[in-house]
Amino acid sequence: MGVALGFQAPGGMARLACVVASIAAAQASLQPKHRSAPPPPRPEALTDDDIPVLDIARLMRGEYDETDVRALGRACASPGFFHVVNHGVPAAVIANFEAAMRDFFARQTPEQKRRVKRTATNSRGYADDEFTKRTRDVKEMYDYGHRPRRDLPPDAPENVVLDGHNQGSKRVIQRRFNLPDGLPGFAGAVEAYYDACARVCDGLLRGVAASLDLDPGAFDGLFGGGHTSYLRMNYYPPHAGARFAAADANLDDERLAAGAEDDQATPLEALGGPRLGVNRHFDAGCLTLLYQDPSCSALQVGDMLQVLSNGAYRAPEHRVLASAPGAERFSAPFFYNPAYDAEVRPLAGNAPRYGPFSYGYWRRRRFEGDFADEGKPEIQISDYLLE
Repeated sequence: MGVALGFQAPGGMARLACVVASIAAAQASLQPKHRSAPPPPRPEALTDDDIPVLDIARLMRGEYDETDVRALGRACASPGFFHVVNHGVPAAVIANFEAAMRDFFARQTPEQKRRVKRTATNSRGYADDEFTKRTRDVKEMYDYGHRPRRDLPPDAPENVVLDGHNQGSKRVIQRRFNLPDGLPGFAGAVEAYYDACARVCDGLLRGVAASLDLDPGAFDGLFGGGHTSYLRMNYYPPHAGARFAAADANLDDERLAAGAEDDQATPLEALGGPRLGVNRHFDAGCLTLLYQDPSCSALQVGDMLQVLSNGAYRAPEHRVLASAPGAERFSAPFFYNPAYDAEVRPLAGNAPRYGPFSYGYWRRRRFEGDFADEGKPEIQISDYLLE
């Protein structure tokens, strides 16, 4: 399988590769000064042999062996995407989650899905109209996020955060468990997998800090108010068009390298068919964890880690191809994000390359661009580059 940056999501759950109430007053000093930064050069395509595979067993135990730490640092620097094994997530937790995700998309009727559809003020729940770089994705999705008080209903005031709240049926018996209609066990399976992903990312981020010659707890303050991560369940339906062929991905690479398509101005529908399930983009959090199979998951550097590392570690640009005719695909990225009130700024290196900003402000602006085409480019970390 050839993987290009952007990455193509391979077919099948066995190979899954890879917010929102407004902030009342974001400090003016933490808001971006937009500038027209030149686009980064297009990276060359990668093969499986180019993608590092890291054994993270010792890191998960809080053991920072120099060999492991340096290997993690090299992978974060280039290509910013790597596989991890011995992550400690039980196979049963993964299997139960996968079954729950498939059941949601297969067994819920359109009406049931609409009951938990996200809104402009609540990023959690179901959507079939996500935007990426001002183009509409070709997928269905369900977002589940951090719930500070699991002993209370999902929409209790204590559980309504900047991203909104987890949506489920309004029936009293189901409110506590965030359970979509007719799916017994859904919430338990999703929450168990969500917690497992958070543990893996927490352990890895401490290893990342060590790889930057920082104390392993250097990033802990960013999560002091509790992380604001979310788990996204994606369903890419079979495509009925005739544009898809095995070689089409290579043609995509040639077109993209030649700048033949403007990802901020050309709708997917105008490209002769929804070739891309998700347009080219950078993940906005610290780390993205993507399940592949019970023994191996993929990790990807996000924009926040690029800033925290002062550019030493790079968030890779990637995209997802739409499903081929007759095929359907599922994916489940977990986006590990800091607290809403965290100030994101370089913690490594000497002269800072990025100005500080509020993560909550960033998250609000990014979701606005995901929810609808605002007629302007999405917020990017390049907006905070210092002269």
